Amino acid sequence: MSVETTFNLISVGFSALGLLNAADGFRRTFRSIAAPGDPFFRRVLATEAAMLERWRSALTHAVRRAFRRPAPTNTGPLGAALSVEAAMGVRGLVQFGPLPDVTQEPAAFTAEVERRLNRVFQLSQDVQHDLRQEEQGRIKGDQQVASDLVAQISALDEQAKRDALDGLHEQVLGWFLIAVGLLAQGAALIAS
Repeated sequence: MSVETTFNLISVGFSALGLLNAADGFRRTFRSIAAPGDPFFRRVLATEAAMLERWRSALTHAVRRAFRRPAPTNTGPLGAALSVEAAMGVRGLVQFGPLPDVTQEPAAFTAEVERRLNRVFQLSQDVQHDLRQEEQGRIKGDQQVASDLVAQISALDEQAKRDALDGLHEQVLGWFLIAVGLLAQGAALIAS
């Protein structure tokens, strides 16, 4: 086997290994940043298809301008948006029996009205107290959930950064191997 063939084989080996490493690094970097279940190759192909569509559109526009043809009109249906709002309220109903006749028993009437007002006032105070207690409990629960979410988000963010850096390191190694393959190919050209 000649020196040129040896260098060509080394070049092909390093280039292939470098391309595989770089592709795997791209895939790992994408996976660390993308949403779960987001397919790498479908996203790459969609990006390429969008780029080709932009080029086709630009070329079509340039040809139309060169031949002075108007752009076609695009029509489409308009969508309708509906907004639904719901309001929720809570009501309580307190019922009392009949009041004594004010003309016959004014003192009993006054005492009964005072007793009922005190009862309604006490019920409203109890409801306000219960609402404050519930609100404080909800606030504490919300704060706990928020702190847990912040901790989870920062842990996931750190993991995503580590995964992205691992992918980038693999990409750099791949490009380095491709460069070594190109140098080996250059050495094969010099040797021939």
